[in-house]
Amino acid sequence: MTEPLLEVRSLVKSFPIKGGIFQRKVAELRAVDHVDLDIYPGEALGLVGESGCGKSTLGRLILRLEQADEGLVRFDGENIRAADPNRLRELRNEMQVIFQDPFSSLDPRATIGTSIAEGLRVHGVAADEARSRVAEVLELVGLDATFARRYPHEFSGGQRQRIGIARALAV
Repeated sequence: MTEPLLEVRSLVKSFPIKGGIFQRKVAELRAVDHVDLDIYPGEALGLVGESGCGKSTLGRLILRLEQADEGLVRFDGENIRAADPNRLRELRNEMQVIFQDPFSSLDPRATIGTSIAEGLRVHGVAADEARSRVAEVLELVGLDATFARRYPHEFSGGQRQRIGIARALAV
């Protein structure tokens, strides 16, 4: 059997609950509690649970958008938690998030083409190449390339979910 593409072991994240006049820590909320999972090449994983149960936090921990308190995250054999910022940026080219609520993740003042191209710009892709890639991924997810000039409020919920997928695929 092949090695897992993503390996997560004993991942933990807690958030302090503060109270009182001096906002001291009075309790702790354990958002992710010793999570283990493996995803192999070609597999897909869906996380299902109640609102507030830690699904999004787990995703942010895997991408190291938040720091875990303890545990191991390996992507393609490489320890994400030990990666320096430059290496982490390179690794994020291979890892993408599709947000649960696509409307809240889109800037209402920016066209969807601009939103999709944002990740490409961060990674140094030239403007002409980014426009071409935006058109390509829109077509790939079943949306017309001309939709790149439209704004998020002009789309249905299903179309916005496809836009979120296009954003993830673009990079």
